[in-house]
Amino acid sequence: MLIVGSGVLGVVSAVGFISLLVWIHGGSIISFYTTAVTNGAITWSVDLTQLAVPVIAAIVVTAIVHELIHGLAFRWYGYEVTFGFVPTVGAFYAGAFGAFQKKDELLRVGIAPLLVITSICLPLMVVPVPIVALTATFILILNTAGSIADVYLLWRLLQLPDDTLLYDVDIQQMYLYEPVAD
Repeated sequence: MLIVGSGVLGVVSAVGFISLLVWIHGGSIISFYTTAVTNGAITWSVDLTQLAVPVIAAIVVTAIVHELIHGLAFRWYGYEVTFGFVPTVGAFYAGAFGAFQKKDELLRVGIAPLLVITSICLPLMVVPVPIVALTATFILILNTAGSIADVYLLWRLLQLPDDTLLYDVDIQQMYLYEPVAD
């Protein structure tokens, strides 16, 4: 379900952020793509070098920085952080395994990358250097789509009582400890 949600979020954010980019800079910002009409035939071409640099930079930056921000947020609250990669789902992670985590802290840890990366990349979209604006846009798209698990966790956490504790055993196993009703 998260993979489908990520795809939907990716498409929606791509349409939104690319529309915003074109609104800010005009259609010429997408200079890696050209269309020509010759004798009634339409030809499309893509300059992969102008497209590859922002896309590759966005993939690397998003994968590393997103989890690094989770890790820094966990450290802020005093947790030991473990970083890793789950090949079966193609996802990197930062986790605080073997520690009881407070719900309110985990809410902040979960939303941190989405807030930080968005607040940095939105202003970078305005920069009049196409490679910077495009890279920022691709980072926003990938980070938003890749935040689906974080958004899902936040949604689930918000349904729990305030004093709930969470305990991650490993990447696949988490226990919830809800307060006993009086």
